[in-house]
Amino acid sequence: MTETVQIVGPAGTLEAMLDRVASDSARIAILCHPHPLYGGSMHDGVLDAAASVLRNQGVSVLRFNFRGVGLSDGQHAGGEGEADDLAAVAAWGLETCQPESIILVGYSFGAAVAWRAAHLLPKLARLVLIAPPAGMMSFTAPAPACPVHVVYGDGDEYINAAALAAWTGVTRHQVDGANHFFMGEWQGLSAALAAALK
Repeated sequence: MTETVQIVGPAGTLEAMLDRVASDSARIAILCHPHPLYGGSMHDGVLDAAASVLRNQGVSVLRFNFRGVGLSDGQHAGGEGEADDLAAVAAWGLETCQPESIILVGYSFGAAVAWRAAHLLPKLARLVLIAPPAGMMSFTAPAPACPVHVVYGDGDEYINAAALAAWTGVTRHQVDGANHFFMGEWQGLSAALAAALK
């Protein structure tokens, strides 16, 4: 069952959707969308795939629009303000759903924001970065203590292969033949996400 919710964020109200699984879940996943300045929003096909895998694994899903996107107040803030948005959404999710743990999933720009904010989030059990633009955006924040999984296509034009290869302490899941948007590779994406999230 999908609920449309409004969450008070640092720049105003944030538009969000909460998909609760049928049974009471001990876990909740928070999804972060791609770049707002290039059409990114919580209504994204890659995030749809992630949400489907998560629900099939019995995890409730909370997705939201960063500031300035959709019905969310505020303006794009280059990633720093968006990390504050994520922290506010996580606090709301913890208070509202009372989960034992959080799974954080970010796609593209959302992956960079998730990485930036991950070390600030309580009860974080797993971080999944989908097509993180390594070499183009900063991933220099402190690494989280939880397991980190990276799902990416071997044809991703927005990932610097050397920068991604230099990451340590992460588990990689490559989707053969996929570009940054995983066009035509939804089955491979879903399989990689299932492996990263199980």
